[in-house]
Amino acid sequence: MDVELLPASALGEAEAARWRRALAEGGRPVHPVLSPDFATAVGRVRPEARIAVLRDGDLHGWLAFEPRGRRGVVGEVIGKGFTDVGGLPIEPGLPVPDCHQLLRACGLAVWRLVQADPGAGPLTGPPPPGTRLLGHAPNPVIDLSAGYQAHLAHLRRHAPASLRTVRKHERRLARDDDAPVRYVFEERDPRLLEVMLHWKNAQYRASGWTDPLAAARGADLARSLAELRSPGCTGAVSVLYLGDEPAAVALTLRSQNTMACCVTGYNQRHAAHSPGTVLLGRIIESAADLGIATVDLGEGDQEYKQALMTSQLALPHGLLWRPGITAMACLARDSAGSAARDFITSRPRLRSGTRATLRRYGALRGCC
Repeated sequence: MDVELLPASALGEAEAARWRRALAEGGRPVHPVLSPDFATAVGRVRPEARIAVLRDGDLHGWLAFEPRGRRGVVGEVIGKGFTDVGGLPIEPGLPVPDCHQLLRACGLAVWRLVQADPGAGPLTGPPPPGTRLLGHAPNPVIDLSAGYQAHLAHLRRHAPASLRTVRKHERRLARDDDAPVRYVFEERDPRLLEVMLHWKNAQYRASGWTDPLAAARGADLARSLAELRSPGCTGAVSVLYLGDEPAAVALTLRSQNTMACCVTGYNQRHAAHSPGTVLLGRIIESAADLGIATVDLGEGDQEYKQALMTSQLALPHGLLWRPGITAMACLARDSAGSAARDFITSRPRLRSGTRATLRRYGALRGCC
């Protein structure tokens, strides 16, 4: 198998079109971050991003990644900060690549992966040499394949309290501010994206977590993705207004059948009434109108995701690796981190205590 390594921004249109056809031929929902359009958009902002084109006879495959670490030998999924998932799209019939050979050609010791499609990818089925499955990440999703009314019917049956709570928050937002709630799915004013980035940075600081958008040209990439209009990946900035004042702003990406909620920020003044959740409810309705079958809410068990989801995917996460000191260190560290995360998240009291500690740290950091 031959491997050609390209800057992500240098992928040709003929190769991109072939990549899109391979995704469509799989007959499965196609996550927008798996598209060549997303990869090239990232490459235009992050020049270090790479695409490896795999060729075996007349069959092709594509690995998009970003090198990280001091020597750039640790690969992450492309677009990190806006997505935690990735994949290795291949044309039907392409043999499973030799992971050691593939990583060597990419100049990588390891590639960290949360697999966007649980049913297809290098971490699915019997693990080939050079892969290590570390576990499965819970990923809430909303099934809109039967339409928006069917989604509402599901919530009425399985989560009626959640549905009532979302509607109550929307009524109280309007009442407390004495202003009408207004919603725009695709807001063209670029200033709203800047507002969201500011809110999101403040939210990360208050939570104690590091803001992934503050580094690696995150703000520039947000602007680029918001303007992206392509067959495999289209960006949209959606806004929930109270009168003329924005209360919540979200950046979403969508393919023809899947929408991903990438970043949501909200005005802390309205936090008691969950404007971000109210906005997400409106976005779900817009997604259904566009014919979207699946809305990916992203990894995590936050209350708003649990309230609106219809099911939860178990996404494989692990490493592709080749022998060496760097790979052994990453395997040991990631295995320990995965075990610690699973231990904490499976114990609600410990999980809530950990989050409270992070919030206290964030409050202290905000005072400095």
